[in-house]
Amino acid sequence: MAKVIENATYDPADSGFKKIPEGSYPAHVTSVNATKFEDTGKSVYNLTFTVAQEVENMKVPNLISDGNGGFKVNGEIDGSFIKGKEFKFDRAMWLNPKPEEGKGWQNKNYVEWSRNMGVEFPETEDGKITLVEIEESDLLGKPCYVKVAEKAWEYNGKSGVALKVILVEKWEDGKALTPEEVSLKNNKEDDLPF
Repeated sequence: MAKVIENATYDPADSGFKKIPEGSYPAHVTSVNATKFEDTGKSVYNLTFTVAQEVENMKVPNLISDGNGGFKVNGEIDGSFIKGKEFKFDRAMWLNPKPEEGKGWQNKNYVEWSRNMGVEFPETEDGKITLVEIEESDLLGKPCYVKVAEKAWEYNGKSGVALKVILVEKWEDGKALTPEEVSLKNNKEDDLPF
C-alpha cells in the first residue's frame, strides 16, 4: 500500500497551466512574412501577433479541466497570463491585384484587416478602393485586436487544436511599437545564451 507523504499536497486549482480562452486580445504585429508570386502577381502575408501588456487589464474566463479531456469555465481571472503570447493567422492574408470577374471579394480581408492595422487605401472618385502593396514596415509594430479561436490542424499524421487569429480588429487607442520594441519582443528569454 502506498504511504501518505507528510505535509505534501497537490492542488489541481494551482497546476500552473492556464488555458487561453477564445476571444479578442490587444496585440502588436511582431513579424511579417510576405511572399509575392511573380506568375500571378498575388501576395500572401503571414503575420505573427504578440499580445500586448494591456491584456492585464482584461477579465477573461478561467478555464479549468472538466475531467473528460475538455475545459469548463470557473469564474473570471485577469488576462496577465496571456501577455506576450504569440498567435498566427488561421489562414494567411492574401492580396490578389487582378481577381477574376466577380471575385473582388478575395481582397476583402486584405483591405479590412490592413485598415484595422492603420494602413491607408486611397479611394477613387466613384468610391472604389485602390489596392496598395503592403511592405513589412507598413505593418510591423502596429496595434490591433486579434480575435482568436480554436482551429483543428493535421500535419505528418499528427493532429491537434491551436488558437489561431480569425479576425483583425481596430485598436482605437493602441500605440504602435518602435522597431526597437519589436526587436525586444522577438528576442525571447529562451533565446539567451545563458
